[in-house]
Amino acid sequence: MAAKNRVTVNLEDEEYEALVDVATRADRSIAWVGRQAIVEFLASKERKEVPLLAAAGTGTSFLGKPKE
Repeated sequence: MAAKNRVTVNLEDEEYEALVDVATRADRSIAWVGRQAIVEFLASKERKEVPLLAAAGTGTSFLGKPKE
């Protein structure tokens, strides 16, 4: 199945270098490693507990909970 949507992510230099290292060691593309990380995160129980912040000033987190 071909991917239908594209996502752009900005990484710090250290994060990018770590991603390249993982992709190189796994003999996979950077895109494959990133996609795999997202798929695993979305399937995890922990994702419901991560307070991802929405746009600044909205007063709620990504999950609709009030910001602390």
